[in-house]
Amino acid sequence: MNILKIILITLCFCLSIVNSNANAQTITYGDGELFQGKYGKLYFEAEGQGTPVVLINGGPGAGHAVFLGWFDFLLKNGYQVVYFDETGRGRATREVVGKALTPQMGVDDLESLRLHLKADKLILLAHSYGGIQGLQYALQYPQHVEKLIMVDASYDAKSHQMNIDHVKHVTKTKYPERWEQVLTLRANKVKSTDNRYSKLLSVGSDMYWYDLKKRKTMRKVRTGDKRDGSNIQVYFDIIGDDPEWQVNGTLSGLQVESKLKAFNVPTLIIGGRHDKITTPEIVHRLYSMMPKNIAIKVMFEKSGHWPWVEETEKFELSITTFLTNAPNESLTK
Repeated sequence: MNILKIILITLCFCLSIVNSNANAQTITYGDGELFQGKYGKLYFEAEGQGTPVVLINGGPGAGHAVFLGWFDFLLKNGYQVVYFDETGRGRATREVVGKALTPQMGVDDLESLRLHLKADKLILLAHSYGGIQGLQYALQYPQHVEKLIMVDASYDAKSHQMNIDHVKHVTKTKYPERWEQVLTLRANKVKSTDNRYSKLLSVGSDMYWYDLKKRKTMRKVRTGDKRDGSNIQVYFDIIGDDPEWQVNGTLSGLQVESKLKAFNVPTLIIGGRHDKITTPEIVHRLYSMMPKNIAIKVMFEKSGHWPWVEETEKFELSITTFLTNAPNESLTK
């Protein structure tokens, strides 16, 4: 989950190819609800009854639409599925005048959602950058989190810097000709918001997928709503003004290691073995920082950044087993 701009690029690409996806449903969603949050309007769609499973999107800056259609299996197991757009994303308020968006704002948005749902407990399923908000919420409101699921997720400033650095490493070692051009840009003090970086750094689909053919099946539902597109300003606010090189935005300095020593929320940590954005190293680092009677780690050997697309059956089984069993039972650590 590195360059989360990378994720934005990938999401936009997936939107462009979705018309060729024979399995995509032509459904215009919009049966959700806007409600007032701390920083503006927030948006959610809820299906089913039971403990809410809130899906937290990545980016930062991506909306809920990428999840649509993939998590219906939770409905059969007695859970409510909640698709959520927090401040700056999707159909929520896209801009807060005079404020840069921060990870803490995402935490506040989750608490606003919980209060609006009148739910005592939430189950959080966080993907990619969404892991930062999910974990922060669980640290600040552990009494309101039944379980936490981290899917190819970042969780602090260092983890995001690690994925930025890995993309640079792949570019340097696999495409040395491009790397020389990158170094020329750096020497000329050109920051990585410049479009030339996206053409030079290794941000292609092979960074995200084990089986590139699966990318065409990523979108089960296309909403046809422009509001569901990514918001690049969220990315710049949170990651910074040199986002493919270093974390210097509002995420800078966020640490979790010392807080995790006493963490007591049952957590499932999922990683794709072939994810070159949120690498297995990043995934394992989170697991190593958590109490072992609380955390379970499951690696998906034939997946990249989107394991619910590449290994759907295993993904669904892992999630349902974790949710229905005691935290230290069930899955192989």
